[in-house]
Amino acid sequence: MDDGHDHGSDPEDLLECAACRIVDAADGKVDGKVFDLAHWEVTSERQHFRRLRTEQDRIADKVTGFAGSLKFVYIHGIWFAAWIIINIGLLGVGLEFDTFPFGLLTMIVSLEAIFLSTFVMVSQNRQAKRSDLRSQIDFESNLTSLIWTAHVAEKLGVDIPHVERVVELAIAEARRTIGDETQGEAPVPA
Repeated sequence: MDDGHDHGSDPEDLLECAACRIVDAADGKVDGKVFDLAHWEVTSERQHFRRLRTEQDRIADKVTGFAGSLKFVYIHGIWFAAWIIINIGLLGVGLEFDTFPFGLLTMIVSLEAIFLSTFVMVSQNRQAKRSDLRSQIDFESNLTSLIWTAHVAEKLGVDIPHVERVVELAIAEARRTIGDETQGEAPVPA
């Protein structure tokens, strides 16, 4: 079928149609790529998120980050071991200050757990808000693309197999470029 589009598997061949050359040149350089993250004026959820973060959010993140680390576990392991060693009299009866069943230690650890759980919830709530923001930005971007595509496709004769192949290659390149961690390895288009 000779419709002016090359449907071959070589990515450079796909950029032979006029529309693909326009997309390639849209970022100010003709480099044979239809995806360049720096070019597209897509709102970054990271930029929105940084603007919305308060000092309290940063502190909560630091506390939660530390509490979720192995350093935190090691420090607490050493602290508990030292507390118990001192308070069972291994270093001398005169040093004991919280005898078994270690009521003071229990109270301190309980208070620490209350505060840490609060910090974790604050961080989780903010992450949920960030996810909501990301979803809204994705929705707006997708809706914009859908509306443009529908209007343009109505006016033009669209070579669907060619367009789908270019989309597959662009998605694969985007996944390689930005690292789609949720999908693992980027699929190679057939």
